[in-house]
Amino acid sequence: MKSRILNFIYIIPLIMFLSCEKDLHSYDGKSVIYFNEAGRLPTYSGEVIKDSTIMSFSLSTVQDSIVNMVVKIAGAPQDIDRPYILAVNSNSDAVQGLHYDILNTEYSIKRNQMADTVRVKFYRKADMQEKSFLLSFDLLDNAYFSTDMKNKITNVTTNASHSFINYRWYVNDIIKKPSRWIDSYFGIFSRKKLFLLVEILGVDPAYMDTSMAIAEGAAYAKFMQRYLNDQKAAGNIIYEEDGVTAMVMGSAAQ
Repeated sequence: MKSRILNFIYIIPLIMFLSCEKDLHSYDGKSVIYFNEAGRLPTYSGEVIKDSTIMSFSLSTVQDSIVNMVVKIAGAPQDIDRPYILAVNSNSDAVQGLHYDILNTEYSIKRNQMADTVRVKFYRKADMQEKSFLLSFDLLDNAYFSTDMKNKITNVTTNASHSFINYRWYVNDIIKKPSRWIDSYFGIFSRKKLFLLVEILGVDPAYMDTSMAIAEGAAYAKFMQRYLNDQKAAGNIIYEEDGVTAMVMGSAAQ
């Protein structure tokens, strides 16, 4: 009996030591930081989570756009503000002050919070009509946060990976034909024709891409052809982008 009591007495300090070691390890560990859009769970079955976003001005009437990029942490909240490091990757060819500006004055996970929002303002520029510009962000280790959750392999054959700590924005103004543009009504598609139609009719290009009914398209096209005819009769021929070809709607709108 005495032997058992002595063994128990010897074991108690060991248990206390291991318990303290565990507590110390938990206290010293840094929270993991990542881009929420790349690390979040799908909101519906089959949704593909991406580590990049394509932002196009092509079917928009605005001249600039503000996007929100959420940075999140895995770990316990703390009662202090914790700065984190967000860096623009050297692969970026978007130019700060020309193509974009970052509106945040600091980067930190505020006290008792688990996320922060970075606000980026993109500017619509003429050179975006010819190419997409890349703005790439990296999250880096610091005294408060680690980037241990770096990426996952998505294709073992090509070694393609999905990053949690690098997020990319591709921004352009490369025009596309709205999906509900019918050539027999509107004729050959061009950027100039689309935005003239937007100006005269006040219709949103995005609406033409997703919601415009066939009957609406027919009415729009016929109205535009009358407008072009009236302008021509008044001595103001409206030309296509080449400056030579007179703009016309499609055969069904004549």
